Amino acid sequence: MSSFSNQSSLAQTLIVPSRVKGAPVRVRKTVLLVTAGSLQGKEFPVDKDVFSIGTGKNVDLKLEDPSVSRRHCEIRVDEHGYTIVDMNSTNGTFVNGVRISSAFLNPGAELQLGGTNLVFSPLQEARELQLSPSDSFGSVVGSSLAMRRIFYIVETYSPTDASIMLTGETGTGKEIVAEEIHRHSARADKPFVVIDCAALAKDLIESELFGHVKGAFTGAASDRPGAFEYANGGTVFLDEVGDLASELQPKLLRVLEKREIRRVGTNAVKKIDVRIICATNRDMDLEVSEGRFREDLFYRLAVVNIELPPLRKRKEDIPLLARKFVADLHGVDALDEIAEFDAAMEALRRHEWPGNVRELRNLIDRAFYSPSRPIDLTAALDSGGIGRSAQLLSVSVPLDAASAVGNRPFKEEKAELVDEFERKYIMKLLKRNDGNISKSAREADIERAYLQRLIKKYGIDVNGK
Repeated sequence: MSSFSNQSSLAQTLIVPSRVKGAPVRVRKTVLLVTAGSLQGKEFPVDKDVFSIGTGKNVDLKLEDPSVSRRHCEIRVDEHGYTIVDMNSTNGTFVNGVRISSAFLNPGAELQLGGTNLVFSPLQEARELQLSPSDSFGSVVGSSLAMRRIFYIVETYSPTDASIMLTGETGTGKEIVAEEIHRHSARADKPFVVIDCAALAKDLIESELFGHVKGAFTGAASDRPGAFEYANGGTVFLDEVGDLASELQPKLLRVLEKREIRRVGTNAVKKIDVRIICATNRDMDLEVSEGRFREDLFYRLAVVNIELPPLRKRKEDIPLLARKFVADLHGVDALDEIAEFDAAMEALRRHEWPGNVRELRNLIDRAFYSPSRPIDLTAALDSGGIGRSAQLLSVSVPLDAASAVGNRPFKEEKAELVDEFERKYIMKLLKRNDGNISKSAREADIERAYLQRLIKKYGIDVNGK
């Protein structure tokens, strides 16, 4: 596979430079000319930030080609130019004869999708990528072009009732953005109810979403409203919606289409008035193409689809984020306690940030619990690990003579101590967070899936018992 990364300079020819600081990014308009296939001779303008091509009914350019997948590829435009991304198609996407996973598109690039050939042709006219003039959206901050583009989109759609899907890696701030969308909507004074689709047991999630009546199942001692009833008039945030059980997907689709719910154990329906925002770190196009997620539900949830960039792609935002986290966690005056702030920011920019914005926040929090002053943020970067969470939980692992006397192989004793630490740590972590796996994973700065594996490994009750 080729990423065509060496063509980035060619992609820049599609950007129209502006001498005005803060002005919208202007990109040349482009068309796709079909040179082979059933649509030969026709032109199609690439007139969206994300332009999809395939044989499915919800794509922007629909091809009649049996060798093309339903959502075969996407052409995306941002401040760097145009990029084509293969969407895990069956027969692949080719640019200038080379199969790619993603590639910058330069003028005249030849695309091959199954039996269809297209030429990427820029025009002389330009269009604007609108940016927000602000470097924040509520508590979400960022001065990078990528974030200012997102701020423009959320500023536009927050006041509406459009369903919004937030995608992106773990730790990019999807839940915080969802909360701010709610706060900037006409529903701001109504409930904002969060449902973690990955953390709830399959036999309970229907009740959590839609409620139940007395006697609906063992333990249902009384009627209980679900999240949609609690949120009536407000917003339901479905976190990790990609993990929603297949049997519940048609029921959620019914909520979106008919704006009514049915409690478990009754046929009576109730009208509801809610807005739905959802988030996932899964590749939803892949989930849909492989049949794990209903296509019709996906498009009802993703009326507006916003992908939050990883921190490694917006490193110019690190100083702004760092100042905010220091002020939020330890007060504005705490900035004076940091040694050589500018030099520290340069060091932080060199880090790859696999944990994204959450990792940066945890690093800053951890650094302030070091006894040394002034604070060296680069030292906190080197320390890594679970850090402050373990200190706060006061997890102690016995190291007395009875537990580690060296009369067994080193690996055995080490594994036993590690297991004991992990088990106690997770039990106390879950107890502190009332069994909320997502919240616990965020506090511990580990992936939710990894925490779930540890919970299963040690047979721990999610309520911390």
